[in-house]
Amino acid sequence: RSFLGAEVVGRGRAVVVGHAFGNRVARMTATDFPDRVRGVALLACGGAVPMAPQVARSLRLVFDVELSADEHLSHVARGFFANAEDAGVWAGGWYPEVALHQAAATQSQPVEHWWEGGDAPVLVVQPADDVIAVIDNAYDIVERLGERAELVVIDDAGHALLPEQPAAVAEALVAWLGDLPA
Repeated sequence: RSFLGAEVVGRGRAVVVGHAFGNRVARMTATDFPDRVRGVALLACGGAVPMAPQVARSLRLVFDVELSADEHLSHVARGFFANAEDAGVWAGGWYPEVALHQAAATQSQPVEHWWEGGDAPVLVVQPADDVIAVIDNAYDIVERLGERAELVVIDDAGHALLPEQPAAVAEALVAWLGDLPA
């Protein structure tokens, strides 16, 4: 078989990793295709426990193309970074159309449908300083899933997690993957 021009080898089960909105996609995939998913890793796990109103405002405003560069960056810093000085790495690349599609996808399924991510083992890599996907989301899913879930909290990281603490994220993923049943 081929997929998008690439040869597909075998019919193994995938490990699905999703960051931020992508963790919703990962959990939905594991929910809808449990026989195809071996494990689910969630980076910046959100969806059930809401963020503070001022953070929600900043999240909306990062997609406002009419803002000055400084005002835009202040909202990126407030919502995404533990250290505001690091926000410059995400100064560009904000697409309002994508945000609209993400919002529509989020509203198309109730959280309860995808929250537990099927029946595969779950790793939650949660930034300690995440104000968008607040840490109570991570505690909730780990408590609900019991032995099926593992939580790793990464210090000095906000919702941006990957540019802030790439080595810590990689270490958590590699360790978990090494222990994941075949």
